Amino acid sequence: MTEAAIATGVVCRETLDARVAGSPAWLADRRTAAWDAFSAMPAPSSSRDEDWRRTDIAKLHLDRFAAAGTPARELPELAQSRQATALPEAALVLCGPDGGVTVENAESLLAQGVIVSSLEEAAVRHPDLVQRGLSGIGIGESYFVAMWNALWQGGVFIHVPAGMQAVTPVWIAHLAAAGEQASFPATVVVVEDHASLTLVEDLVGLADPAPRLSAAVTAFQLGEDARVDDIPVQQLPYETWHFSTRRANCGASAHYRLFGATLGARLQKAYWDVILEGRGAEADVFAVCFADAHQHIDHQSLQLHRGPDTRSNLLLKVAARDQAQSVYGGLIDVEPGAIHADGYVVNRNLLLSQGASASGVPRLEIKANDVRCGHGTTVGHVDDEERFYLMARGIPADEADRLVVRGYFSDVLDRVPLETTREWLLSLLDAEIGDGGGLEAIEAAP
Repeated sequence: MTEAAIATGVVCRETLDARVAGSPAWLADRRTAAWDAFSAMPAPSSSRDEDWRRTDIAKLHLDRFAAAGTPARELPELAQSRQATALPEAALVLCGPDGGVTVENAESLLAQGVIVSSLEEAAVRHPDLVQRGLSGIGIGESYFVAMWNALWQGGVFIHVPAGMQAVTPVWIAHLAAAGEQASFPATVVVVEDHASLTLVEDLVGLADPAPRLSAAVTAFQLGEDARVDDIPVQQLPYETWHFSTRRANCGASAHYRLFGATLGARLQKAYWDVILEGRGAEADVFAVCFADAHQHIDHQSLQLHRGPDTRSNLLLKVAARDQAQSVYGGLIDVEPGAIHADGYVVNRNLLLSQGASASGVPRLEIKANDVRCGHGTTVGHVDDEERFYLMARGIPADEADRLVVRGYFSDVLDRVPLETTREWLLSLLDAEIGDGGGLEAIEAAP
């Protein structure tokens, strides 16, 4: 897409100039290079790009989205309420779509020397750390990553010093833009050798029938023997176009664990990448997704084994109803030096109605000897006999579906290490399932 085609809206040269003006020299150069790369790229095409073959964004018009303003008062209150319910002891970082960032309840972390600040502030005060945190994200590696590199604002930066176990979790609430606006959530995390962190990243917004754009990147750098528990929750408003990249680069003996939940957005294209650089690095990715109405949810994962004796495991479970579509593509890539690599990927899909659909395409690329890798995907409908059994005992159809889906997701959600957060995730799923036929609600909306 040329610059002439995106001359209006927030995705334009004027926005870039404003971002560059407020950036230190190294970041200004990075933003400018990213914009040049983005301007030269065509938008992804389902007819041309294999990676986008099952996700069509031809109806996405960037010039429709303006710069995000200050969020409505109810939105920060909603985010605070979610955190207070799910993880009240956590430090809270509120990130507005306009770039405003506030940090609360982080005194105990600051006393440990843990940095929790806006990414813009850290880019000035801790440039070497931020550049290291961003080193795993290519400036122009893809259309939406290049856009994000050029235009993000605000953001969150976390640095955990070597040997330090962060005493409290960090809860990041990225607040969605209002209708007809765009936001660029940004999180960069550096966890040094023998350090650990628990992070919840909550993408949330208020219901609004107007479309909006969300282009997000979250980048982790884990040092030797570092430990990270990462809990991303995506519950953006229904009419959201959401594009995200989440990437963890893991050093020797590091262990990265992701426990994810995808519930919102009309269309999502999300990349979950784990790069196992050092000997003995490990990654576990466990995630659930519930989709209804006309949602189109696309997850892509990469388990890249570079170091020897590395291990990765992914389990994504999806439930879909109405006319919802789930798309999954997963790659385990074992490079020549990654002897004794152990990788597995599984995608399971449960369809709750005849109109829903799901497809999974896991792949292996093995370039080393003496490895153990496998993959699998399944698609099946809810067991009518099981549903009938519950309904015959006086349980309404919606409640029966809720119980079936709860049981289906239990082997993933039971792994979430924080009990209050696990119960909160269950309550979110119950609310989504209990809406009962989200398609009718969407079609009845004015």
